[in-house]
Amino acid sequence: MNEQEMRELFREMRDEPVPADSLARVRLGLEKRVDQRLGQRSWWKFVVPLVAAGCIVAGFLLLRPAKTPVRSIEIAPPEVAQVIPPPEPPVRAVSRPRRGRPAPVAGVPVLIRIETPDPEVVILLVN
Repeated sequence: MNEQEMRELFREMRDEPVPADSLARVRLGLEKRVDQRLGQRSWWKFVVPLVAAGCIVAGFLLLRPAKTPVRSIEIAPPEVAQVIPPPEPPVRAVSRPRRGRPAPVAGVPVLIRIETPDPEVVILLVN
């Protein structure tokens, strides 16, 4: 069958009326399929959360710590001991030499010479 023959066949089918009974059967069949699929999947919606909750509760019950018996312990009153504080070490004053400017000698000026990397440049500070 080529394309031209198929087109003619479709034109003939287009002109024929569709029986109402066939549409009703198709709709009923479609509804049954949808209902079957929803019915098959709907029980999972209830079972999965219940199983998950059951696993969580079982985990808490199985993994809880065991109860340990409480032992009573008698505590003796502490003995009072005399504590003698250690002697404080003596504090020694440290004398540090005073730093200051050297006193200028009468009549002699203070001279500071600073040499730079350049041999032609020398800085002289005179008081």
